[in-house]
Parts: sequence; C-alpha cells; structure tokens
Amino acid sequence: MIIEKKYTLITGASAGIGKAMADECAKRGQNLVLVALQQSELAETASFLQQQYGVDVKALELNLTAPHAIQYLYDWCHAQKLTINVLINNAGIGNYSYFQEADLAEYQSMIKLNVGAVVALTHLFVTKLRENEESYILNVGSFASLMPLPYKSVYAATKSFVLTFSRSLQMELKPYNIHVSCLCPGPTSTNSMQKRNQHVKKGNGILTKTPEEVASSAIAGLFNKQGLIIPGWKNRFLIRLGRILPFSIKSYILKRIFKDGAEDDLDAETHKASSKTESVSLKEEKNSRVGM
Repeated sequence: MIIEKKYTLITGASAGIGKAMADECAKRGQNLVLVALQQSELAETASFLQQQYGVDVKALELNLTAPHAIQYLYDWCHAQKLTINVLINNAGIGNYSYFQEADLAEYQSMIKLNVGAVVALTHLFVTKLRENEESYILNVGSFASLMPLPYKSVYAATKSFVLTFSRSLQMELKPYNIHVSCLCPGPTSTNSMQKRNQHVKKGNGILTKTPEEVASSAIAGLFNKQGLIIPGWKNRFLIRLGRILPFSIKSYILKRIFKDGAEDDLDAETHKASSKTESVSLKEEKNSRVGM
C-alpha cells in the first residue's frame, strides 16, 4: 500500500516565528512547502531542514501581495500534486507610527497581506483540505488581535480580523474535520520586532518569548485542536486582566507604553527626509557649479 505524502504549507517561513514553526513541524516528520519573499533565506532554510530531519521540503519565493500570487501558489502546489493537510498563514507585516504619518500605500499593503492573503489562501485550499481525513489551519494573529493598540491601529485591526475569521471558521469547518486555530503571541524576540520595538518602554522583557518557544506552543496547540493559542502564562494572565480593566485605564496604560516609540519613529523619519532633502540640495548645488 502506497502512503500518500502530505505537506504542511507555511507562509513567511524564512525568518522569525515562521522559520521556527517550519523547524518544529520538520522535527515532527512533516513534509513542508515553505513560502517567503524573494531574496530571503528561504532556500537555505529549506535545505537545512531537509538534511537535518530527512523530510521533503519544497520552497517557493513569492510576494503574496503581487497580482495573482495566491492563485499561482495554489496552481504550483496542484501542478506538483502536493497534498496539503496543514495550512499555516503566518506571513504578515506591521508598522509603528502615528496613524496620519504613515503612507496610505503602506496601510493598503498591510491589509492586503495580513487580511487578503489569509482569506484568499484559506478559500483556495479549503476544498483540498476537506478531502483529507483530518486537516488543520493555523492563522497567526497577535496580542493585537485581543486589544486595540494606539500607534499600531491598522495592524491591530488586521490582527483582530484574523482572530474573528479563525474563530468563525473553527465552528464552520469542524464538521469536515478541519481544525482551525489562531496563534496570538505576545512580544517575540524576532529581528524585525526587536528593531521595530526598540524604543518601547521597558517592561515587555518579562513577557517576551523566543520564536522557538512560540513555535513549540503553536504547533502543540494546533494538533491539540486548541482554538486560541496564547504562548506563556504571563501573557494569558495579561489578556484576562485586560478584559476586566475599564477602557479608560487600559487606554492610558497602552498609550504610555507605545507613545515614545511612535514619536522616536516619527523623529527618525523626519531626520531621514531632512537628510534626503539636504543630499538633493547638495547634489543640485554641485551640478550648478559644474555647469558654470
């Protein structure tokens, strides 16, 4: 009897939590389809996991926000006759600024990836997932899924969508033996998050988890059919506390935590723009002198 190979598809798999989840799945003997942006470390990650754990690893460099990218990914898997029984929607982006200071295009890209790609991938693959005896979907949310965050307003809204979408599908797809979970990690020590949150006031350290710790909780929770996964008892306690605090108190605390970082980011952007203007002015001055 030939046993059909099954694959776990992970987006945003070249770094951070996505890479750690790929490692965690490979440890469990799962074959992988890894997707990440071009010029990432995806090929190196795929090669390492295949050699280290002896699983089959396919890698596809793809910008999920590009036109027809989601359909291309689905067709690519279909053309290679890959049976997907676990879908992990991990790819996402965030920002950290005053709402009015970020470009509208940045927000639109964020919504397209954090919301649009998750919905599109799930919609395309759900029919195939139903063909398996048992399948799993893990959507990666955030602490921001569970509370509004000043200076991260659009990001928080997209992650709130991911949680609501996941919990709704959890009920809807249960009869088809498709188990849906939403991962909502707190502060995580990925390179991008460290850079983005370097100005946030101290205090997050006691809540911070490594990508490996988050991935271990995520994959264990997924296969235990846990609908909402919040790694770390301190983070779970904080969420429960947040639910009972009046909004005015919660708002005051969150603004104190995040405001300094937003102002520092604004100063950095202003300095960057000023430097760019100064550089252009010097170039124009140099060109005018050459022309004299």
